[in-house]
Amino acid sequence: MRRNYLRELSELSATYNTTLANGASEDVRAALIFDQPMAFVGSGGALAVAQLAADLHTFATGHLAVALTPLESASAPLNSDTGFLLFTARGRNPDAGLSVDAARQRGAPHIGILSSKDLESLPHSLTSGGVRVGTIPAPADGFLATNSLLAMAAGICLAHDIELPPSLPAIGLANYPPVRRSIIAVSGPGTRAVALDIEARFVETGLANVQLADYRNLAHGRHVGMSRNAPDITILAVVDDRSERLASRTLRLIPESFDVVHLKSTLQWPASVLDQLVSSMKLLVSPARSACVDPGQPGVAGFGRRLYRMPVRRLVDMPMQHPIDRKLGRRVARASALWDSYLRSFRHWLKEMHATAFTSLVLDYDGTVCDTEHRFDPPATLIQSELIRLLECGVVVGFATGRGKSLHDTTRAWLPEKFWRDVHVGMYNGTCLLRLSDDPPPSNHCSGALAMAADHLEASAALPGCRIERRTTQVSVSQATRTTSISRLSSTVRSVLASENLPGIKVVVSGHAVDIIPAGGGKTSVIESVSLAGNGPVLAIGDQGHVDGNDFEMLSSLRTTLSVDRCSEDPSRCWNLDQVGSRGPDLLAQYLAGLRVHDHRARFSWRLV
Repeated sequence: MRRNYLRELSELSATYNTTLANGASEDVRAALIFDQPMAFVGSGGALAVAQLAADLHTFATGHLAVALTPLESASAPLNSDTGFLLFTARGRNPDAGLSVDAARQRGAPHIGILSSKDLESLPHSLTSGGVRVGTIPAPADGFLATNSLLAMAAGICLAHDIELPPSLPAIGLANYPPVRRSIIAVSGPGTRAVALDIEARFVETGLANVQLADYRNLAHGRHVGMSRNAPDITILAVVDDRSERLASRTLRLIPESFDVVHLKSTLQWPASVLDQLVSSMKLLVSPARSACVDPGQPGVAGFGRRLYRMPVRRLVDMPMQHPIDRKLGRRVARASALWDSYLRSFRHWLKEMHATAFTSLVLDYDGTVCDTEHRFDPPATLIQSELIRLLECGVVVGFATGRGKSLHDTTRAWLPEKFWRDVHVGMYNGTCLLRLSDDPPPSNHCSGALAMAADHLEASAALPGCRIERRTTQVSVSQATRTTSISRLSSTVRSVLASENLPGIKVVVSGHAVDIIPAGGGKTSVIESVSLAGNGPVLAIGDQGHVDGNDFEMLSSLRTTLSVDRCSEDPSRCWNLDQVGSRGPDLLAQYLAGLRVHDHRARFSWRLV
């Protein structure tokens, strides 16, 4: 449906009120909040929202965050500890797929998408494989982002627990001064998003040429060009509470003959950015009217449509990650001594993996056999069939999980009963060991040091809103609503327990919870159990193989171990072999398909790209 720009602007108040009323959903928080360095990605007008998200992320976490275009994010050699979030209206443009594919391929630890459409409306190729999707509803936009942009900007503020005003002053303003054909948009700390939005609106509609500068970069040579072209330039000054002193002193030094327009908000940051984004939208009205152009439907030339739909994925070389890059969590120069050392160890390890005849297989469950978000559903059909194939050939299978009876019940629901005795289950991170044919014991409350740990955690002011579950051999801490990352939650739990100096316990971290278990327990008990049953070598696979991860001990206890996500830096074990962007259950399915069984023994086959 064709959209009139003035009509879109008239809907901004209702959009803002609806976003405030809806608040930030758990899906939005889960997609947006990741306590690591982040790349926020957007095309066109969405780049302004990506910039605001980057500023908020750095403000909230202290981690570096950048706003990138899809091409920049796809071609940048980012470290594997850098998370990724894409802002997209519908996710159907080629650049959206390009950027998500690149994030998968480099093994981004977090991939999120924020859209005005729900999960079912987005392409499955974009959202599969553990991608976290958050929806911030908004009316459809025309050629330029208006209501979706305001809803997204307000939604990410709410997700960071920013208290927003009940209304934005700029929504009620109608008249803005005219601007000239050349604009220098000058921004201060935290307001670059507004300058990016101004650039997108005026350049995409052809109503003005726009340069970007901040108040200090203006002093580094820009003033010469300004002086030479003063009659043709409008200096558009973005001013809020954080930049007012700097802006005032800077603008006083500019001669009165210059055309200076103030885009000012009296609100505090980051609400000021929302207010000024609305001003940016309205600033376009007067030039558009003079040029007889409707910015909501300016008319798109045929070559523009062809540019938009170009199959860019085949034309961009995305940095290919070697398993060594994943192992170290960063890119290392191929000619360095460190690379050569790891390469020798990797080749030796892979040769050993190919030569070993495995009689048993141990798998972590959540994040490995199934996505963490769908951990109470049966595994994918392909994984079910691969595991049944291995069991039919006589391979002993074990599951090592932080969960309890729920996994026992779920597995019995899809696995034929004739195999139950050959499946070993280590519940509560291996502290409760049984076979699938055995009924699980009743879950009683913990005692001793575990109970003391639970008491102390429940009494702590550092864990508001956290859910603390007591089991016989495990205490689990999780968030009722996601407000921080699991790594930050783990750090908080460890800090709270450190003052108690409780003996005989340890803390392990999964993809969704922090678990406290007896110091002598762990997932290695499942390896010992299946090793005895299979009377031969064991292959172990998990997703949290890094130090402090709940698969670390298991994947460090053998040389023949694989990760479908994070791994340790030990070059002798726990390798992630993906090079094409697979992770979690998708990568596990490829590993399992590489197991060839003969005479009750499985040999692993894998070829690097």
